[in-house]
Amino acid sequence: MSNLSNTAHPPWCLRGPDCAGPNDLHLSRLIGAAVWGDEVIQVRIGLWRMDVGPTPPSGLLLELSAGSEVDRWPIDLAQSRSLAHLSQRLVRQLGPGSARAA
Repeated sequence: MSNLSNTAHPPWCLRGPDCAGPNDLHLSRLIGAAVWGDEVIQVRIGLWRMDVGPTPPSGLLLELSAGSEVDRWPIDLAQSRSLAHLSQRLVRQLGPGSARAA
């Protein structure tokens, strides 16, 4: 598979030091998911795309951190869509009194 041109950045790409490096990887800004800010595990989410092949793989980027330990997990588009659907279904099962309102 040949790499695509680095000049074609998605509109959400930060174009920073992590963008379009050796793997032609594009990253968006990560958005924090903390409700109150006192959670032990911090969760942030963003977008990613890797410019390889005729159909570049893309999806959600999950960043989980506890203290100085940070893990980033790129999830492909099909799994991202499934995760969004399944997480909404599971959270509804908790009921309205089980979760803190944002």
